[in-house]
Amino acid sequence: MKPPAVLFAVALASCTAPPPPPQPQGPPLELAGRTAGLPQNCVTTTQLDVLRPSENAPHVMVYGSGRTIWANNLGSCRFGYDDILVMQLYGSQLCRGDIVRSIDRLSRIPGPACVLGDFVPYRR
Repeated sequence: MKPPAVLFAVALASCTAPPPPPQPQGPPLELAGRTAGLPQNCVTTTQLDVLRPSENAPHVMVYGSGRTIWANNLGSCRFGYDDILVMQLYGSQLCRGDIVRSIDRLSRIPGPACVLGDFVPYRR
C-alpha cells in the first residue's frame, strides 16, 4: 500500500496539469470562396459593420460584409463568439496595434485583451 503523501502528490499532479492547447479549426468560414489581398495597417470603420470573432476560428477577427471582408489573425489570443468586445477607437479607423478587450456576457468578468495585427482583405 502506498503512503498517503504519495497518493496526495499523484492526485495533486493530475489536478494541476495544463489543458492541451486548442487545435486549429481550419480557415474561417466567412472567407470561403474569397481571395486574399495585400495586408493593410488600418481599415475605415462604419456603423453598419462590426469587428467580430470568426464563427469557427476564434483566433481570427473579421470585419465587413458583402464584397470585401477584412481578417485579422490574433495568433494565440482568442475570444468567445458570445463575448462582448470593447474597443477604444481613435478616429474612424481600426489599426494594427489597437487593443480589443472582452467581457463575458453573462458574468461580466473581463476576459482577454488582444492586440490587432495587419488587416488582410478578402474579396470575391
